[in-house]
Amino acid sequence: MTSKSWVLHSLPYGLILSGCILGILEFSNPPTAYSQNRTCNIGSLPAHPGNYKIRGTISLKKELFREALDCFEIALQDERGRKDPELWNNHGLALAGLKRFDEAIASYDRALQIKPGGKFVDRSQPLVQEEDYYLWWFNRGTALLDLKRYQEAIADLDQSLKIKSDYGFVWFFRGLALFRLERYEEALISYRRSVLLSPNSSYIIKAKHFFSVQDYVVYYGEAEAKTRLGRYKDAIRAFERGKRIRLGNPEIKLFQSNIDEITYENYIEGVYSLERGNYSQSLNTFDQIIATNPNYANAWYAKADTLFALKRYDEAIKAFDRVTSIEPDDYAGWYKKGNVLRESKRYEEALQSYQKAISLSGGFAEVWHNQGLIFYTQGKYVDAINAYNRSLKANTLWGGVERINTEYGLAASLYGAGRYKEASFTVEKVLKEKPNHKQGLELRKLLKSVL
Repeated sequence: MTSKSWVLHSLPYGLILSGCILGILEFSNPPTAYSQNRTCNIGSLPAHPGNYKIRGTISLKKELFREALDCFEIALQDERGRKDPELWNNHGLALAGLKRFDEAIASYDRALQIKPGGKFVDRSQPLVQEEDYYLWWFNRGTALLDLKRYQEAIADLDQSLKIKSDYGFVWFFRGLALFRLERYEEALISYRRSVLLSPNSSYIIKAKHFFSVQDYVVYYGEAEAKTRLGRYKDAIRAFERGKRIRLGNPEIKLFQSNIDEITYENYIEGVYSLERGNYSQSLNTFDQIIATNPNYANAWYAKADTLFALKRYDEAIKAFDRVTSIEPDDYAGWYKKGNVLRESKRYEEALQSYQKAISLSGGFAEVWHNQGLIFYTQGKYVDAINAYNRSLKANTLWGGVERINTEYGLAASLYGAGRYKEASFTVEKVLKEKPNHKQGLELRKLLKSVL
């Protein structure tokens, strides 16, 4: 087992090194002494620890761990470097890349010992924030996972989640550790949460060196998450793959307390019916499951989706109420409940549900867009503008919302707020992308009459 999976594959996400400036900084401070046994080519730049950190970061992203380590160690010989927790973190990553996991943990410990408010050696702003520490706890946890110290790894990953609960990779690695401890139901919940928070991430590929080929639980977690996301075909494929692995590994028992395997397969049959549009059959299936397992959130979730598809909104809201009472920390239930409330024109309740989803997930394009729709309907144009702007900057998790429609919503809200020049600029962007956008053309006419 090697941590290479995390160090190498996660770097393109720009999280571990999110604060680093990868350009050339020219510091005017005098050179500092360093060991002749280490080399780090910073060209003609001054021998400032910030320049060595930047050079090491570049090498780290290229997977040149030995070169990166040399640069970081030179930087750490300077007192200014030793006060930078991000430098210690990157030093740990280089050590982990070289499979020196105990030393990596020691470096992460040094990062965690530095209090928020400190300075990064390669930039003056921003200062070290409390939220930054979730990455260092996470990296420490993955090193412990490499060392097969699974219980300790979970403790560190939980520390990371206390700081930032909406980072999917932490949940996924937590699931890996739980699986190794044979805590399968807990692993399933962690896997499901990871996919819900980042449904387009190829977790298994990025964690392949940690991953056990016997781990069918990860596919069941994916299936449950994709069902909640409304991606029923993806859910069915994930379940079928997991089932094949499960049948070949009967010694791994996932279902021990809440439900049995037959109930779970009945649930998946209900998802099949839901995907095919056979709503009466799917509703009957989920009702049968709930009759014997009244606290089984998956069945309530799928029942609510079925009722929503049938436009039986009041019943769907009650079903989502059950979902959010059973799993109050699951953002997806709150988001979907908000959608049903919005369709029922219960706007204030919908906004409350959306806000709960945002607080649990960190926000995503669809929830901000839907908030914008409500604010616009209520004539709260400034709030609508803010919501649409946030939607345009956020990641898309669910689909179903086209960016061009968010752009149009922003243009219409700007018009409603009397900000006509901005509205005109925005609607022209819409029409450039889609010249026959009917609402955009109508808004252009209105704007011409006032400009």
